[in-house]
Amino acid sequence: MVLCCFLASGCENGSFLGSNSKDPIIAKVGDKVLFKSQLEDMIHEGVSAIDSAAIVDGYVHNWIIERLMIEEAEANIAVSINLDKLVEDYRSSLLVYNYEKLIIDTQLDTFITNAEKISFYNSNKNQFALSQPILKCIVAKFTKGQGKQISKALSKNDLTEAMFIIQNESNFHYLDTMNWITTEDLMALLPSDKNMISNLKANKVINFENGGAQFYVKVINFVDENKIPPLDYITAKVSNIILSDRKNKLLKNHRDKVYREGVNGSAFEIYKTSN
Repeated sequence: MVLCCFLASGCENGSFLGSNSKDPIIAKVGDKVLFKSQLEDMIHEGVSAIDSAAIVDGYVHNWIIERLMIEEAEANIAVSINLDKLVEDYRSSLLVYNYEKLIIDTQLDTFITNAEKISFYNSNKNQFALSQPILKCIVAKFTKGQGKQISKALSKNDLTEAMFIIQNESNFHYLDTMNWITTEDLMALLPSDKNMISNLKANKVINFENGGAQFYVKVINFVDENKIPPLDYITAKVSNIILSDRKNKLLKNHRDKVYREGVNGSAFEIYKTSN
């Protein structure tokens, strides 16, 4: 590749594509040029000549396309568009966005008490209705004929014995009884059995056979579709909403403060115009 050769040799006399300077021109589109010096930082030690050539060629190719697109846009874009104003508006938006981000980073109180979460949950719980059932459960898989005592152990309120049997005898188990999962999550742990979902309810033990294995599901708690989930299932979502409300109030209060200070300091004037 000519670019690779050029970068490796420096073209000896320092000229390329008609350039006689010490910083040769690599490519040119209209009156815009790409110099060798702009490519040197792209090649790092240990990169092979072939890979270096590919990196350089790719960059030059993209640079040419970008410049051609700019020229075509300049030739075809509506004259009525005020690019200077668009650039200024964009700059202003970036300035305000980054300043407001600084305000949030330095002034936002991110600590949320349990009382605040509970209060928000009780006032807004209807907006959190479930799109699918959720449950807390135990899942275990045994080879057929094993785990004969597990059904009885799972039916007890005290699950200590069941946990011991499952941990020592099962081929597979899920024992996280603290966290909620969706029925979709549950089905990912089990062979497909859509009928089982309709049988789920709190404190029920479901037992079925599939492929020479025996499966057990102990439902500890269950909340059906379209019902309101408990706070511990949506606590992260509640916290995010509270923080979002705080951000909006913080920024609104700051904007109001800036306006009041502007009024008091005569920082602006409003001119009345006749109709």
